[in-house]
Amino acid sequence: MQSLLLSNVIKLLRKEGYELVELVDTKPRCFDIVAKKNKTILLLKVLYNVDSLKPEIAEEMRRLAKILNAVAIVIGEKFKTDFLERRVVYTRYNLPVVSLATFYDYLRGELPYIYSAPGGYYVKIDAEKMRKAREALRISIGEAAKRLGVSKRTVINYEEGSDAVLDVAIKLEELFGNVIKRIDFTEFIKDEKIEESREENEIVCKLREIGISIYTVRHTPFDAVSKVENREILMGLKQIREIEKRAILIGKVSQVISADAAYITEREMKKKIESVVFVHKEELESVSSPYDFISLIDEKTGRCENA
Repeated sequence: MQSLLLSNVIKLLRKEGYELVELVDTKPRCFDIVAKKNKTILLLKVLYNVDSLKPEIAEEMRRLAKILNAVAIVIGEKFKTDFLERRVVYTRYNLPVVSLATFYDYLRGELPYIYSAPGGYYVKIDAEKMRKAREALRISIGEAAKRLGVSKRTVINYEEGSDAVLDVAIKLEELFGNVIKRIDFTEFIKDEKIEESREENEIVCKLREIGISIYTVRHTPFDAVSKVENREILMGLKQIREIEKRAILIGKVSQVISADAAYITEREMKKKIESVVFVHKEELESVSSPYDFISLIDEKTGRCENA
């Protein structure tokens, strides 16, 4: 069921014109698919039963989405023994969780407005819109409360930003029109904190000394993300036997999200890999600023010659 779900997600993305890379053969990984269409980048975790999502994976997925300005979504079909409902957004470790059907609607521009939380289903109210609609209809707070079957205090709460249970939300729309907010998946990571790496890795320390902002990750094909001169760089840092194989995957991901890719190595790399720049560790000794580092990457990719 897991592989079928993953296959269906990929089919939907391709049908809707997304460019993508799947990472099913990469372990460990905090996302299974990275996809992009126009300026929208999606980091997707696909789990038939979302109860298997681990907190450390979710945390890194949120951080990475924040760094890359991407939308992080978990797609599943079940949570424990219950099937996920269509057009309902669930939450797991502060990540939005949706069914395949809801994800299909999302790709077609239909944002959901119902979310699941302890106690049932809820919606977010556009407080200002509701207040103006009530005043335009000359309905008092007391009359609104009577028609909605709630207390005056509850109506006041709605106009101050409180959410409503689904049954009341239906009555709100009947009374005031479209006053329900659609759920914006980017809101889940809006307050996510990201900090630069504190690792004492020699290469990381050197990059930080140069003035490059670097954020290390553990569950992706790349080892770090850097932001230099408004450009994002996916970096390989681990000195493993099959660097070329790993670099190919980093290059594919970088192409999809329109980022640069660089692998810092301790040995000379003769093989060239599309979209990936190999930088020997000793070359960093001649780099004294983020601008120099970007110039080195551009020189190696031939951008300077084509400029």
